[in-house]
Amino acid sequence: DPVEVAVRFQEEGARRLHVIDLDAALDEGANRDTIRDICRSVVLPVQVGGGIRTLEDVAAVLEIGAGRAILGTSAALDPGFVARAVEEFAERILVAVDVRGGHAMVKGWREEGPPVEEVIPALNDAGTPRYLVTAIARDGTLDGPDLRLYRHVLGLTDRPIIASGGVRSADDIWALRDAGCEAAVTGKALYEKTLKLSQVIRG
Repeated sequence: DPVEVAVRFQEEGARRLHVIDLDAALDEGANRDTIRDICRSVVLPVQVGGGIRTLEDVAAVLEIGAGRAILGTSAALDPGFVARAVEEFAERILVAVDVRGGHAMVKGWREEGPPVEEVIPALNDAGTPRYLVTAIARDGTLDGPDLRLYRHVLGLTDRPIIASGGVRSADDIWALRDAGCEAAVTGKALYEKTLKLSQVIRG
């Protein structure tokens, strides 16, 4: 049950929840009611992504309780949309750049978009407040984060970066911190119990 998992993560000390509506991302439906229930069940800020393609989508996600709306495909293909979203919703916008082979992948990771070296500067100019950067090849593998990718992206922007993909252990979290990342998303490591939040949450 997603709500039970959210409550458990909160009890274990999580500082923020990362929720992706995979059905919405793949145009196979939506899970807004479940996301609303998650947001209502915790006091933690929740960042929500998946299928957010219009300003109305952003508003809808924020209205059901999300603290941040994550823009993915819509951002990579249309920086102008990011500019409009940031103008209206400011810091509540988180821009996701999902990377494989040096390119931003779009439409549920099924299509190759522009190179990262083109995407990030354009999104910087659009006013992106912060990035969520996923190393697709590492996602769900527990093989460790792609530190080279994050260092490369950090060299292209002065905005905070949240890293996603490959985290297995507390050492991976510290390595991402030392590389300059603001935060890290971890999922499988918690489910597989190779990482405990108590190892990396302090204070």
